Amino acid sequence: MTGASQHYRYIAAAASVAMLLISGCASQPLTSQSQQVGSPMAEPEPAALPPPPPAPVAVAKPRPRPAQKRIVDKVGSKAGKTVKRSISAGSLSGMFRGGRGIPKYPVWPPETPSSRVSLDRFIKARANLSLHDAGQKLKAAFEDAGYLEYSYFSAPGGFVLVTRIEKISAKGDPLPGTERYTLPSQRSSDSLTSFVRGLFLDAPPGFYRYIAVVVSDTPYQTSRRSLSSSEAQRRLSAGSNNLSTAYKKVAFSGDHNVEALIYEFTKNSRTGKVRMIAPGRLTPRIHLAKTKLNTTIPANFKR
Repeated sequence: MTGASQHYRYIAAAASVAMLLISGCASQPLTSQSQQVGSPMAEPEPAALPPPPPAPVAVAKPRPRPAQKRIVDKVGSKAGKTVKRSISAGSLSGMFRGGRGIPKYPVWPPETPSSRVSLDRFIKARANLSLHDAGQKLKAAFEDAGYLEYSYFSAPGGFVLVTRIEKISAKGDPLPGTERYTLPSQRSSDSLTSFVRGLFLDAPPGFYRYIAVVVSDTPYQTSRRSLSSSEAQRRLSAGSNNLSTAYKKVAFSGDHNVEALIYEFTKNSRTGKVRMIAPGRLTPRIHLAKTKLNTTIPANFKR
């Protein structure tokens, strides 16, 4: 009995060991699986995004030049075909500083006149005309009115046309014949001082008129200065006999105002002194009628 009992003990111990081994093998996969379920695999970190591109640098674009109006002016014919030139509509404001071949008006803005009047109502037709054309037509209008001496000056946005001082009656009529421009002192002296002195001191007492026509697209206000008779006479010889070719390239548009500045002078019969009359004795309407510019200007701008 003793030997059999011991034999059974060995068998029971071996069975226990076998059970432990079997239970250990069976539990090992479950543990691994539970680890996999309980601890999921960590997701990979997302790749870093590339840095944003630098902001574009703002570059100032050059201002486009305003479109220039083009007009066509017929200037002649060749072989039966009309020859045309192109004119740009624009301003001559820079011409005052540059000169462009003709002198600038000595005082700008001009001195306060005895009276001033717009001539725009006498100029109906401006199509296909340049500023040079307008200057030629104004010159022709003054010649038709008996003004044979004149000068041109440049001005902001245009030009100025001046005439010679003329002697007039108390009613504004130019004196007839050679009396209109009689200069007695010229026979004894050619100096400018004697020339002006003879015009006013040695000549019979009376009234005198000086006209400056301003053509410009730039507004202006006359200065407070007073124009002397000697300075008015000097301007006749200080200007140009014609406009430069630069004026052929600019259209005579509706923006250009044409204005006459009229200066009246009188000589004191006792003292011989000459002074400018401001405001004028006569109205602008009377001056235009007496000079006949109210008919010669519209007639020349119809041609």
